[in-house]
Amino acid sequence: MEQNPQQPEKQPDSAPQQENLLEDMYDYNSMEGYDKPVRNARIMLFVIAGIQLIPLLLMPEMEELAKWITIGIYVFIAAVFAALALWTKRKPYTAIIVALSFYTGIILLSAVLEPASIFQGLILKIIVFVLLINGLRNGREVQEWLDTKNARQNQR
Repeated sequence: MEQNPQQPEKQPDSAPQQENLLEDMYDYNSMEGYDKPVRNARIMLFVIAGIQLIPLLLMPEMEELAKWITIGIYVFIAAVFAALALWTKRKPYTAIIVALSFYTGIILLSAVLEPASIFQGLILKIIVFVLLINGLRNGREVQEWLDTKNARQNQR
């Protein structure tokens, strides 16, 4: 029985398809540049978490209850930023949006409680906003890419 040279041979379903392998490689390579701003935003969120713990080393003398409440607040805020940083690996856009909102809320609350705090660490605040907004710009594409990649893996 002769095979028609015009018709390609059918591959079994269990064999990896060349098109899928190339598509996965193309997707990986095409997202490399997009991931860097998201990675910088993730690093900045870890830095913010660490900075939130610094005042614990410089706490003035206060009564015991106030001291533990203050420690709890600082640790909670640091934990939120660390959790958001970890979340950027799965849902970068959503995590960065929440981080920007949370950070803005903390700055506004601090400004209401102590207006002079607006200018304290102004350069750091600007750097944080720039890095998070930069990460946000690419975060949507990275999140869509991750969702597509996960959907493909779940189909297999």
